[in-house]
Amino acid sequence: MATRTQVDLVTRTTLEGDLLEGAWATYQVAFDRLRVLAVQRHLMTRAEFDDVCADRRVMKYLGLDDDGRVCAFGTFTNHLSAMPLVSEEYFAHRWPQLHAAGKIWYIGCVGVHPDYRSSGVFARMVSQMCAVVERTGGVASIDICRHNEQDLALPRLITRLVDTVSDGTKVHRLDEQTYWAYEFPEPALASSWR
Repeated sequence: MATRTQVDLVTRTTLEGDLLEGAWATYQVAFDRLRVLAVQRHLMTRAEFDDVCADRRVMKYLGLDDDGRVCAFGTFTNHLSAMPLVSEEYFAHRWPQLHAAGKIWYIGCVGVHPDYRSSGVFARMVSQMCAVVERTGGVASIDICRHNEQDLALPRLITRLVDTVSDGTKVHRLDEQTYWAYEFPEPALASSWR
């Protein structure tokens, strides 16, 4: 467990070198558990990660510890086309004026190294992102898998953070996708059903 409590937040339009490598390492360890807890892949491949980190349309948020190591990583953009698997058409249909004005923001990820999960860096990072939206009015959205909703209560945490940034913000559950499996019995057992 890390003993450092000071975490500085910085933003970058692109990442390279040690910051890119540090962000990749933190991203992997922060989201690794979702490999077996979520049906849909939640971790970008290294190539996808590098593309996002090179894309100037996506703001990168970094938490840096006392030694300058990346201990938190997040992405944030109002260019929905920069986010793979996000339907820009959905947002344009639901909020046409906000979409036309570029006021719909997407939080691609916020991951914190396990050693820094009690440091407050997650709350500070999300609050900074929401403050960007609050300044002009608009929508900030994020996808959250069932594990992070039910076991970690992330929507409630984020709602509390949003309430500290702005009064009167409306919270909407946008969509829900469930995955179903139909497990068939071994062939010998299946024949006895007939």
